[in-house]
Amino acid sequence: MYNPNQELIFSVLKFFNEKGYKETAHMFERESKCYFNRRYFEEMVLSANWDEAEKYLSDFTQIDDNQHSTKTYFLIRRNKFLEALDRNDRAKALEIFKKDLKTFSDRSVDLYKEVVQLMTLDDIWKHDSLSKYGNLGNASRNTVLQLNWMIEMNPLFIGKLEFPSIVSQSLQCLFNQRVESGYCFDMKYFEEMMLSGNWDEAEKYISGFTKIGDNSYSNDIFLLIRKCKFLEALDRKDHVKATEILVNDLVMFKPINGDFFKQMAQLLKLDDIWKHKSVLEFEDFESLRRNTALQLKNIIEANPLFNSKLKSPSIKSQSDLDDAESSKISKTERKDTYLNNAVGIKWQCMRLSYTEGYDISALTYTNEGDAVLLLLTNAHILWKWPGQVNAIDRPWICQPKDAFTMKNEYGGINHEVVDPYFALSTNDSYLYSASGGKVSVFNMKTLEKEDSIMPPPPAATCIAIDPDSNKVAIGMRNSTIIIYNRLSKEIEAELVGHTGRVTGLAFSKALNILVSSGADAKIFTWNVNRWKKRLKTLLLLRPTLYIDIWFHQDQRHFLLVHKYRLAIYRAYTLKCELKWTPSIRIPISFAKFSCDGQVYASFCNGDIIIFDGSTLGPLYVILGEVYMEKNRSFGHTPVIAAHPKKPYQFAVGLSNGDCYVIEKEETAFDPLKMS
Repeated sequence: MYNPNQELIFSVLKFFNEKGYKETAHMFERESKCYFNRRYFEEMVLSANWDEAEKYLSDFTQIDDNQHSTKTYFLIRRNKFLEALDRNDRAKALEIFKKDLKTFSDRSVDLYKEVVQLMTLDDIWKHDSLSKYGNLGNASRNTVLQLNWMIEMNPLFIGKLEFPSIVSQSLQCLFNQRVESGYCFDMKYFEEMMLSGNWDEAEKYISGFTKIGDNSYSNDIFLLIRKCKFLEALDRKDHVKATEILVNDLVMFKPINGDFFKQMAQLLKLDDIWKHKSVLEFEDFESLRRNTALQLKNIIEANPLFNSKLKSPSIKSQSDLDDAESSKISKTERKDTYLNNAVGIKWQCMRLSYTEGYDISALTYTNEGDAVLLLLTNAHILWKWPGQVNAIDRPWICQPKDAFTMKNEYGGINHEVVDPYFALSTNDSYLYSASGGKVSVFNMKTLEKEDSIMPPPPAATCIAIDPDSNKVAIGMRNSTIIIYNRLSKEIEAELVGHTGRVTGLAFSKALNILVSSGADAKIFTWNVNRWKKRLKTLLLLRPTLYIDIWFHQDQRHFLLVHKYRLAIYRAYTLKCELKWTPSIRIPISFAKFSCDGQVYASFCNGDIIIFDGSTLGPLYVILGEVYMEKNRSFGHTPVIAAHPKKPYQFAVGLSNGDCYVIEKEETAFDPLKMS
């Protein structure tokens, strides 16, 4: 949870560093746990100060906290072991093995065998796993890079890796500003209290800035807080507490809003409050709480009493660790470290040519896994392999007699308004595709256009095909969803609910629902039989033009992809079960589930991360500079597609026209993928 005294803590740290009290500063970092100093941590690793590195780390995480923490400790201890062997201190190496490394033996038999083998060699740098480094210095630099990734992806370090830029001022002045009532309203702190159900503390905090009766906005703020407090008591069946809240906290609002008070009194009589019309749109208390937190944020921002109090003049949201001098690892060293090696894994890569100069807007595998289909703004290219897609055999282009016959109607679209989009049927027989004009329907056997439907305006923004029928859902720029019947060529329904362009659509065969996302940061589920709205939830995320949805193979969970967040939801309840937010603000450009339930995500800098689908913890990182060919202009906003049958194979399409097929080498040894 956000610490309301964080400004003061960082000011003290800044003071210690400016005065040269380095040891005191590092001790305060550890004790406050607000800031993990990566530069200091890197220095300890590169100078082989292993015990101090582990001691510093231990104040932020323990070895068994999660898989990222486990791997971080393993990397430190492995290098400590290698250093002892490098200086031929076999006794020390054996001690480290027994004391520090043996704890990892139950996680990986191969790891145990490798460590034993290393103790028998005269020159450890000739071992297969170390030959690419050649010496301890290179191995240590590689370790620092891997440690950085492990720490950045560890949820325990969220919010602790950036040191804010602080305006010079005395600590006493900052302290006076912080404790003086009504000086600066901390929205993040207030939202945290609301989301964690700390109603009394939330009301106490807001009371330092406004009171009931100040204006209508202020009345609404206190009303919402107390309503949440009341509903929480009812949700846990504590009618005595709910009655007390109604009488002591809510009755004062009766003269202001009599209808509201009547509704609350009605809820007190119900066994299941979620069937009442006033809360029917929410599935459970968690979704109501998220929605209320967002409502409160909007009301506070509109309240004139908060006009000059929502921005703190003392702290700016930027890191002073991102400059070129903050890292001891150059870009060249990053490339050498990860060439054919992403956290211990070897990858093979093939670039598909022919598409130079085009913007690859979307790509997908066929459901059979024998071809890759690209959408180049308004034209399609189909690459086909003799068997399953792989990164070794060269494919051929399947093309009609007239080149680019598979073209969409296109008038030079603005990507801020609408992106090209397509959807392939589950039997690979037909394709729906749009590039700002009419939606084109292609026969995938003949590669010929069969039909054109839905002429703009509005333009189509996303498409999904029901796997069990001939129904096609088409999201529109004007926030509606059109349900089109392919056989009858008629519109069956028009779904209304979003207030911004529809950005994502996905069908669940198992649940018989359609899930939609919109630029309004809302998610809806729709009953496929009657096309009625089931549930909705409001994301506590910044509205954006890129919010997409993809179903898991179990058809009961879906992946939500936002510019700065990945999240996995239970579709039937719209409950968020897992989420991941990058600590470095590099936007996510695309993400999808793999055939074995992992998550493949591409980032706007070209990097690719493979996540464990059961935890949303990062497993592997592949740097963009590794797979992109040299002397090629960089392609922004890469899109990614996962092979439908082969884990650890995916295709990446870039906006410079390049497309790559990347897959894991089967014989690769992975010392960090512990069972």
